[in-house]
Amino acid sequence: MPETPPPTDRRPRRRAALIAAVACVAVAGGIGAWFLVGSGGDAEGCADLLKDKRIQKALGEDHAAVTDCAELGTAIREATVGSVPGEHSLRQAQAMKDVLVAVGNGLDDKGGRLDPELSVPLAVALADYAADTDKLLGIGDADHVSHAVPSEPAWEDADGVHMSVLRLELLRTIRALSQEPAAYTALRDAATRYAAEGLAAVRPGTTGAELTVPPARNSRTLGTLDGVRADVLRDLGAKEADRWQDEVLAGLTKDATEPPSYTKDPVGHLVATWQQTLRAKGADALEDQSADLTATWGTALGLDASVRDDLRKDASDSSFNERKDTLDQLD
Repeated sequence: MPETPPPTDRRPRRRAALIAAVACVAVAGGIGAWFLVGSGGDAEGCADLLKDKRIQKALGEDHAAVTDCAELGTAIREATVGSVPGEHSLRQAQAMKDVLVAVGNGLDDKGGRLDPELSVPLAVALADYAADTDKLLGIGDADHVSHAVPSEPAWEDADGVHMSVLRLELLRTIRALSQEPAAYTALRDAATRYAAEGLAAVRPGTTGAELTVPPARNSRTLGTLDGVRADVLRDLGAKEADRWQDEVLAGLTKDATEPPSYTKDPVGHLVATWQQTLRAKGADALEDQSADLTATWGTALGLDASVRDDLRKDASDSSFNERKDTLDQLD
């Protein structure tokens, strides 16, 4: 796989913002603050969001008690995430959409940056919507396309409750969140597990589209996150980029365990095997994730070597192309 573009590949559109503010590392509640908008998490960094009617609607009657970015992040997480991972009420899903629209609309005014004390809890909340973000970043469906405009509400179908936003708006928001390594880690972790769940749902003996679509879908989503990572790295100096990579690698592998058998726990097997690979090869192995997941899955499923190799190559090519397209969109 081609290497990540070097940090010296900076784009003119961001240069003014980067010069105007100072990239720094600060510790706030154990989180590395890479780029502060506002003053260390106080109300200045989130003042406009706190005034936004969509944010106020999402938070409900308690919005007036929120005074800074840290409190806003906590309030957003509480308003959008339920007690069961990945399951939401219509109100929670609508709150998530309202927040994403408000945040996305304000990015230009903030130079594409968000306060780290908002970024991490917002990313954790968004990670709980992996089923929706996968449709928006990967192979979409008609419902998510038709409900993407801001005026369309969250909806419920046979698969549960969903929300949708415009893809480019979501991508720009994920990029802004990902400036903070802990935020990127939360989103990548969720995407990894959702990818593993999709692969594990394929039964032995499956052929045709039911076999080829799950790894293809994963390649689109993970390739998009590869592009986000590459975009973050090329905006950081070498030292900051290394630190960002180290924090992401540590976060993604901190719970690594010996893989259980595929028969007993297929999702756990795929995730744990991938974590071991990542720990052994380092953060640059992220760009091989969809291919490596596909290879592990193909072996566990008992696919013929030729079929397994073809699926792995397709996954590798697809994720590379999606990474490139994402970088172009963010340029």
